[in-house]
Amino acid sequence: MHKRLTPDARLRDLAAAQCGLISAEQALMLGLSRESVRRLVRQSHWTRLSRGVYDTTPGAEGINKRIWAAALRAGDPCAVGGEAALLLYGLDRRVGRIVIWTPDERHPRSAPEVHLRRDHIGRLAQRRDLLPRIRAEDAVIDVAEHLRIEDAAGLISEAVRRRVVTLRSLRRTVNGRARVRNRKLLLALIADLEGIESTLEYVYRRDVERAHGLPKGARQRSASRGTRSDVLYDGFALLVELDGKAGHVDFESGFRDMHRDNVHALAAWTTLRYGSIDVRANPCLVARQVASALSARGWSGTLTPCPSCRHDRRRPQTGPWRP
Repeated sequence: MHKRLTPDARLRDLAAAQCGLISAEQALMLGLSRESVRRLVRQSHWTRLSRGVYDTTPGAEGINKRIWAAALRAGDPCAVGGEAALLLYGLDRRVGRIVIWTPDERHPRSAPEVHLRRDHIGRLAQRRDLLPRIRAEDAVIDVAEHLRIEDAAGLISEAVRRRVVTLRSLRRTVNGRARVRNRKLLLALIADLEGIESTLEYVYRRDVERAHGLPKGARQRSASRGTRSDVLYDGFALLVELDGKAGHVDFESGFRDMHRDNVHALAAWTTLRYGSIDVRANPCLVARQVASALSARGWSGTLTPCPSCRHDRRRPQTGPWRP
């Protein structure tokens, strides 16, 4: 009967830092023989996940382990990209097929759960952290250029709000690439998102303000101490609050919003409050109400009917990118 084989502390520490995974190359470098690796697998201490990748903690699952397995399978040098990289940067993303970038001269073979891509623009030159990943700006642009515009707005606004990237760094990344899908629309979107922190705020800017010729309100500005309002029309004492479902679903938030509205009312500010369905399904009605409130407070402009104002409801969006 064979004595149980116990890898040394260096190998165990490295595996622990890699979600329990180790590559065959790493195992050999840390003193195990190929026969020892096979023996650990035969004795069910390790599990072979793919060619050259082993799990030293069989049974434990998770998205980080999937990402590590993909990176170890690709070999060094490589870097995690796409949705997986965004998840590693702390963004709330659903990861399907994991994107791994490899050197341009390598000819990798993808797998059902892993998309190995060749890097042509230097993404690997700035790999970060123990689990190598491309720059956050590259990951955001790589993903955003393939999304519907509202989804791209949501991704970019979240990345900026969480201080993963800045709009300036994203603009520099787009301008620095020779090829970017929907370049002009991406740059226009980045310009539009100045001060905006959510997809709903972007839709309000696009479908309510711009589509109807309303003045552009200031974003995330304070009308009283300790508060921030989604849209503030300075000079007209008008605030617009946009209540997306994610941020306004509990009683505590509701009472906090009411208290803020009362404070603003006592200071002669009027608050108009809209939910997601109002802005998305009835932007023309919202625009008429905002225009009426602005006019009552001295706005001399004129509401401009959009094409949808002539119909009972908005036409459906026909393409992924709509200016």
